[in-house]
Amino acid sequence: MKNKRVIIIVTALIVLVLAHTAQAEPVQSWESQLSSHGSSYTTLVDGRLEFILMDGWALTKGDNGEYIITTNMDGELKEIGGIEVLNRGRSGSPSKIFTNLKDSGGNYILIEDKLLDKEWHSQYLIKWIKDKKYYVDIYIMNSGATSYHITLAIELKYFEKVYKQFEGFLATLDVRKLDVDTESEGYYNNVDKYLVHLPDGWQADNRNEFAGTTFTKPDTGKLYIYKQELNGITPNTYIWYSNKKIFEGTADIQLLYRSDKEENGTRIVEYMWTRPAIETIEQDFNYYWEINIIPQSQEYVLTYLMKTDKENMEQAFGDYQTILSSFTPTDYNMAALQKIKSDFHEKGIEINLEGNGMQISIPEDKTLWGVFSDHTPGDYLNDLKKAEADLGHKFEFVMTYSSFDTEFPEKDAKEIYADGRVMMLTLHPWSYGNTEDIMIPGIVRGDYDEYIKRWAAKIKELDGPLFFRFGNEMNGDWDPWCAWFFGKDQDLYIQAWRRIYNLFKEAGADNAYFVWNPHDRSFPDFKWNNPHLYYPGDEYVDWIGLTGYNNGTSYDWDEWRDFEAIYGDIYHEYVKLYPDKPLIITEFASNEAGGKKADWIREAFNGLAYSYPRIKIAVWFNQVDGRWEYPIDSSPAAKAAFLNGLKQNRFRFNAIKK
Repeated sequence: MKNKRVIIIVTALIVLVLAHTAQAEPVQSWESQLSSHGSSYTTLVDGRLEFILMDGWALTKGDNGEYIITTNMDGELKEIGGIEVLNRGRSGSPSKIFTNLKDSGGNYILIEDKLLDKEWHSQYLIKWIKDKKYYVDIYIMNSGATSYHITLAIELKYFEKVYKQFEGFLATLDVRKLDVDTESEGYYNNVDKYLVHLPDGWQADNRNEFAGTTFTKPDTGKLYIYKQELNGITPNTYIWYSNKKIFEGTADIQLLYRSDKEENGTRIVEYMWTRPAIETIEQDFNYYWEINIIPQSQEYVLTYLMKTDKENMEQAFGDYQTILSSFTPTDYNMAALQKIKSDFHEKGIEINLEGNGMQISIPEDKTLWGVFSDHTPGDYLNDLKKAEADLGHKFEFVMTYSSFDTEFPEKDAKEIYADGRVMMLTLHPWSYGNTEDIMIPGIVRGDYDEYIKRWAAKIKELDGPLFFRFGNEMNGDWDPWCAWFFGKDQDLYIQAWRRIYNLFKEAGADNAYFVWNPHDRSFPDFKWNNPHLYYPGDEYVDWIGLTGYNNGTSYDWDEWRDFEAIYGDIYHEYVKLYPDKPLIITEFASNEAGGKKADWIREAFNGLAYSYPRIKIAVWFNQVDGRWEYPIDSSPAAKAAFLNGLKQNRFRFNAIKK
């Protein structure tokens, strides 16, 4: 690699980024493109008319050249407006809108009627209510050869839901001066409030816009942009801890370059590193560059993390320069750009999973309780039965852990299934307790294929369905499968997951159901470590796992958290992000110290019975863990609360059928 050449390019790139971040100059126009990506993307019609589609809106081109705006209403796609491009011959007087309204007959209520002057155009805007509908009519006039006529209409019963979206859409309307000098599409980030250009061939992935946006061009590279609010920590803490493992050379990472300097009061910290190439990845982007921009206020850090390969380095940097030099902080400053919560009527989900000789069925109105019980490996069933004898309850769903230094727990698994139960097997990619074992790159390379195939073959032999949980809590820095250990590249975790999934399918282990399971709190809690950046994709995941503990106050750094405080927000977040997947609480419990555990248990049972219909299985962690007193029978009151909870109708059923 030509290090000197790369450093020169990076230096030039930083100067451009700094200039645009500090000055925030208006971005010039770009080539006309009708965006198909939905909200957050700047859409241009006819090369001039610019706007941002609201959340859930779609734009299509009609048969007569007009553009149609649609959205989902009560499960049905409905047309709510349209856009016409008018040439000089069709451009009439704006007053015709109001004249036609007055001449239309019937009763109407005029809400607003005004003329707005913009930089490159003017808008005549009128809003009214008539015949149980809310209307907006806009006539956009500019000095060029075309004008635009925009109509919006919605039934009054949907008014409250859609009104703010209408207002947001109207506020983004603009006409660009026709002096196109770049071939790019504009992308606006709703959360971090910035606008960038995307050169030809680049696409933005805004599915995780709340964490950051990923920009990708096949055969060239990837760029991640994160705006990290510091919230009381220093920029040094954020940058140092984020890159600690890179500095230490973990996972054979080689630091190539580092710089820390100040330009016009703005601090710039950058790093370059590489890792060994992985031949099993079709095109492995194994060269990384990170630029951190720290403004004088030190309220946040803008992190640009780029990756490419050696062969495409200069092409990638040319494109990065276009994207980063166009970076412009922009806030449309309207409440309507905030995503409006759609009407959400939750329904239960029915589960029916078939095995060779066993079926697990969870009706729509039921939730299954499971347990992880303290046991001796190889004697799980006997230890479990002893615990159950004291509780007077049989758990049909049990969970256990394994690591890459052990083989498939065949004896325990076969005994569990013979006893009419189903297992969730958790496989951790390390030699137990050894945080120096960074196995994710090796899994991607295929180093552990034979080991994984043995697991798949043994699982295939089982009578019933098996829940397979690989590398859970990947967003925690206590696990060496967290991206913190291998250059903050979540793609490697995703590649490892997909390789294991494909090996299982090739082995015919179709009775294995893959459970993807982050922790409810990310450590470190930085945007680059957001759990959803680790998601392997719907095709590779069967169940979504939730994990959150009430650790109580056994340690000074922790706190008592109620069940709702742990699961309320993440439940609704995960239901929205993964609407087609059933949810499982893979492990959870409450400590005794810091509050009343019995009350916590009652709250958990009532919540699962009435407020969380998509959670179909909940697994209690029935074991002491350090100072945390998690067992069901840690106190008589806790035990009584748990057993009383099991008597609720939602939990009284038999899930296993042979």
